[in-house]
Amino acid sequence: MPHLKYQVQKRFTRLVSKHYRGFGIDSPFIYHIVRNVIEAKMHYYPFKKLDRQCRNMLSVLKEKVLDESLNVEQAFWFKSEYEHLKDCTKFNRFLFRFVNFVNPQNIAFIGDDSGLNLTYLAKVDTRRNLFCLGATPYANAFSQSILKEQGVFNLRFSELEVSNNHAFDLIQISRTVAPEVLLEFEKNLDKYLNTESYLIIENINKEKGMNLLWNRFKKMERFNVSLDLFDIGILIARKGLKKQNHNLSSSSYK
Repeated sequence: MPHLKYQVQKRFTRLVSKHYRGFGIDSPFIYHIVRNVIEAKMHYYPFKKLDRQCRNMLSVLKEKVLDESLNVEQAFWFKSEYEHLKDCTKFNRFLFRFVNFVNPQNIAFIGDDSGLNLTYLAKVDTRRNLFCLGATPYANAFSQSILKEQGVFNLRFSELEVSNNHAFDLIQISRTVAPEVLLEFEKNLDKYLNTESYLIIENINKEKGMNLLWNRFKKMERFNVSLDLFDIGILIARKGLKKQNHNLSSSSYK
């Protein structure tokens, strides 16, 4: 009887996955990612501490926004980060769950971050280094000071070119990244990503440059599956998956 129950459950999962909420997901692996990672409501023990760090970071950023010594570019970035951090809890929690599920051995973050996004990525497994590549000097200096205060020590900051000796299993591209850094990454994509890998791109439907990058990458043969969550896009390169593009929504992740 247990064997029969298993077969029924397996058949039910296969049938549901084919037309999950109208998205035509026919891969059990992708179905699991959507249902049990993207849409998961589970609470991980570090979230309470990370939420507190977010509140602390908001107060620090608020002071930076009022700093009259900043130039125009810096002032704009700090204000943008402050506004972004006020409503990014579900996004960062999704990142934590996703990285925890795919369990990449080598992770990189490309572009600028005030520190919270990097904290969530780094805290999944503090035994592994997280490479932060191509950040602007002022964002780099600010995030390093914040991360040090929060006790995050498994980050390695460098220029993008320095990572040529590394190939990563998962890379997140920041919503704020210099065009020349994006160009360098795209030109040398195979140097930075392993054959089986995950690529997360922010602002794919909010910023023209990111949208064009997203659509170019989606068409590449190396990526089997794309998941468009409006705010972010996920590209998956994994053996055994058919070429498929799925449009979900920003409300998919909790």
